[in-house]
Amino acid sequence: MILNISTLIPAMSCILYIVFTAFGLYQARKDQFLHSFNLYMLMMTVWSFSSFMMHANTGIYTPLVWNKIMMIGMLGVPITIFHALLDLTKSGKKKIHISLYLGYAIYLILLYLNITGRIVERAWFEGSSFNYKLADGAILAYSLSYLFLIFALIHLTKEIRKAESKSLQLKLMYPIFGVIILLVSVLVNLYEPIGKYPIDILGTTVNAILIFYSIYNYKLMNYSYYVLNGILYFILAMASSAIFYTVLWILTISQEIFKIQSTLSISVILGVLAALIFQPVRKGSLSIIEKLYFGDRFRSFQDLKSFSDSLNSIVDLNTLGELTTKKISDSYQLNWSAMLVLDYSSRNFQIFGWQGLGITLKQSIPFKPEGKLPMEELMSERSHSLIEQKIYPPLSFKIFDKSLTLTPSLILPLKFNTRTNGYLLLGESEERGFYNQMELETLEILSGHCSVSLENAITFERLKNQQLRLQDLNRELTVSRNKLEAFFDGITTPISIQDINYNIVMVNFAATKYFQTSYDELVGKKCYRVFFQREKPCEKCMAQDCLHTQLPFAVEQRREQNNQIFDVHFYPIAVPSGEDKLFLEFFLDITQQKKLQAELIQSEKLAGIGTLASGIAHEINNPLGGILGTAEIMKELLKPDTQLYEYTSDIIQYSETAASVIKDLTSYSRKEKGEIGPVDINMILDSALRLAQRGMDFSRVIIEKDMEELPEIEVNQNGLQQVFMNLIVNAVQSMPSGGTLSITSKKTSYSAMISIKDTGIGIEKEHMDDIFDPFYTTKEPGRGTGLGLSITHQIVTEMGGRIHINSEYKHGTEILVSLPMESSDKSKIRFVNVKDPSEREDVFFIQRKILVGEMGYREETIRREIDEKAYHILAYKGLQPVGTVSCITTQMIDHLPIEDHFEINHLVEGKRCAEIDRLAVLKEERGSIIPMGLMTLAYLYARIEKTESLFLDVFADDQKQVGMYYKLGFQRIGQYSDPSPVEVMILDHKTEYERKKQRMEQFVKPLMSRLVKLLDFDKTAEEKFLIAVDELVTTAGEEGGLKSPPK
Repeated sequence: MILNISTLIPAMSCILYIVFTAFGLYQARKDQFLHSFNLYMLMMTVWSFSSFMMHANTGIYTPLVWNKIMMIGMLGVPITIFHALLDLTKSGKKKIHISLYLGYAIYLILLYLNITGRIVERAWFEGSSFNYKLADGAILAYSLSYLFLIFALIHLTKEIRKAESKSLQLKLMYPIFGVIILLVSVLVNLYEPIGKYPIDILGTTVNAILIFYSIYNYKLMNYSYYVLNGILYFILAMASSAIFYTVLWILTISQEIFKIQSTLSISVILGVLAALIFQPVRKGSLSIIEKLYFGDRFRSFQDLKSFSDSLNSIVDLNTLGELTTKKISDSYQLNWSAMLVLDYSSRNFQIFGWQGLGITLKQSIPFKPEGKLPMEELMSERSHSLIEQKIYPPLSFKIFDKSLTLTPSLILPLKFNTRTNGYLLLGESEERGFYNQMELETLEILSGHCSVSLENAITFERLKNQQLRLQDLNRELTVSRNKLEAFFDGITTPISIQDINYNIVMVNFAATKYFQTSYDELVGKKCYRVFFQREKPCEKCMAQDCLHTQLPFAVEQRREQNNQIFDVHFYPIAVPSGEDKLFLEFFLDITQQKKLQAELIQSEKLAGIGTLASGIAHEINNPLGGILGTAEIMKELLKPDTQLYEYTSDIIQYSETAASVIKDLTSYSRKEKGEIGPVDINMILDSALRLAQRGMDFSRVIIEKDMEELPEIEVNQNGLQQVFMNLIVNAVQSMPSGGTLSITSKKTSYSAMISIKDTGIGIEKEHMDDIFDPFYTTKEPGRGTGLGLSITHQIVTEMGGRIHINSEYKHGTEILVSLPMESSDKSKIRFVNVKDPSEREDVFFIQRKILVGEMGYREETIRREIDEKAYHILAYKGLQPVGTVSCITTQMIDHLPIEDHFEINHLVEGKRCAEIDRLAVLKEERGSIIPMGLMTLAYLYARIEKTESLFLDVFADDQKQVGMYYKLGFQRIGQYSDPSPVEVMILDHKTEYERKKQRMEQFVKPLMSRLVKLLDFDKTAEEKFLIAVDELVTTAGEEGGLKSPPK
């Protein structure tokens, strides 16, 4: 057996052809395949194998026999190449196919010539050299056979000229080179000195490789990874053989040096060598094959595989579509690509991600095809998951108003289980128009991963939409709940929701305030325990009747601890079946109503007695006048030193006393309002005291009077007498065991001050806020209507006065009544700097009335700890407080109140700053000088304190006040919500009114002139403010900040 270059070339070619043929037949079972190429590979296998056996001279048959078998394959190669190239170019011309059939007929003739020995006459070996002699028919046989190679060359050239696609030209270029190489190698056989070598086998091998590469690389035939593996192991076998041969050759040469005679030693050496070289050789060979196979796409292929593995982490549809289409387009140089996703709600496709469509929107867009989509039909017709190119027609569709017509080169279905969620549409490649098998398999893997990610993204999108819907529902539910809670808490009557076992589930704010128990202490407790301090349900409770009949009930219930009477209403609440039944308990305090009913009855009796008293007084006055007149006549007739004269004097004195009592009773029982006129306050006090003494027991009451001489004031005499009468009666009633009643009157700057003070039981602190409310009383039932102080407060207020109570429980009460000295004082406006506690109480009274009552401030924000340190300015109209403002500086506290809501550290650091806070003015006075006066005085105080920056905040919707602050020179620096929007403003410069002399003359000076006249500050404060005013009006036009210039 001869082994040399002449045998190695056909042997290696034979192995390669067997691999091509085997996998070609395997692929033909699964998919469309060029059977002509398999036939060509079969011919080449016969040719190469026979050439190997002929040149190896194995002794199996003669060289001439193997030569004739070789000629069977060699003569069939041209016609099968021609056939394969016709299938490759898909030529359907009839003339060409006739020539193909003619070629196979000629092949049969040539086979006859070969078998009869008319092509090769002899074949033999001389030593190890192969020789052959051609017969007379050789030239004819070669000419006829390889004429088809020329036909193939001409046909390919024409197809290249006609091809407009660059990729098709590249596809046909490799077969042309292969045909030329094959033609040259076969012609060499006609020259016997060279033809004895298997050069023709080498040429046909190169030709086969080029055609196979063209078919495989340009997707003319779908080979799988098995082809690459076959080539890989073929290269590994060749490389390993070469390495082992080299090692054995070295061992043979080194036999004498190493004395290696044992077969075991050689086996160990070869085993170690195999272990060392196999993996590196395999990796290197695979890398070379992949790089040669993919070329410039090798790195893109690796990136695409890595990207495919990373898709599972993407759950956003837009991100998935954008990244996938961009990655595929970049990897394959596509001119366009798009991802279609089925919208199950509308049963239409949406485009999530695209490249090359000329659309710049970063959101999904509707896909509206003009006609029927072919994807579903194509998918149902094919057994594999990839839809190949040129099977489907162009797609025409509209995106908004733009019409597009695109022809996909490949459509990848995105299926999850049996459901197709969408498609990947790939356009033409800018490099070539085909995908090889490896690329298709990679894309199929990518589409599989993308399908899973798409399913995850769709599921995530559904969950996100459900979450948004739940959030909307939750938001609506929260708003509805808040509205219900606000409505529930806004009801001023105590309400509770209870279950069937009388457990309190919920109460409104009025219930917590009314029963003076926190929400947490009420919820979960038994109704009858916390409301009525009982150990079992109330006897008249109708809760169970309400739940049983699902009808409302009402019952009157008394609270034994304080004799309160409630009208309790029960209303059933509808609940789902199986849930614990609930009912609503509505408390209506009718204690005062019951008292009023009793008092009204008593009032009717008193009214009758008053009428009777008036009639009786009239009837008594006549005989009493006769008695008094007769006694005075008798007294004139009697001598002073007689006992009868003394008796007559007693009769006169007693008659005058009786007449005075009747006069006071008649005056007090009059119902007419009376006219306003000059009144002596001290005289009215004496009259009210005498009347009270005649109707009450003063035996244990010590009376102290200290009444200064007062000028007469213009008031209603009857009303004032009723005020004093009510106050004296209340004072005496509060001293059941006796005490001291002090009555004082004096004159102040703007009023007449009357004090009625007792040493009785006093008033508890928790009752102080309610003491002037109608029907409010702390007396036992039947001893008072609760109207006395309410009527007193009303009368004093109508007179332009004020009434104030100072009381200490168990130590007594002092009631101060202030009345304006002059009628003009009732409307006189004055500004005071708050000094004494009563004025501070006026500040908090105005803040509660305006800030809490009108603007929605929380009650707990009134009278903060910081307010005790603030500088307050109060405006009075007459004796009534009508407005207030506070000023807080950084010298008073560590940080300004505004810093709790808004960041101003960068504005206050290292500076003397102040905040104007809590400006509150009664609504009827907001158009007067009072708001501007308060702001101006606060600004002047800031100047006095050498402040550099002045802050304030104001509700954003109070546009009138915001506008006023802008006019004063404040600038907006931000906003916060608590919970309504609040504007934050600053003044750290001179205002326009200060910088411009014209404005100073027209506005500032007149304002200051009016304001100075209204100041009622203490002497020291007034001097400071007057200096600040003087500095303000004399430095007009000068530049500078808020800080006043140094003196």
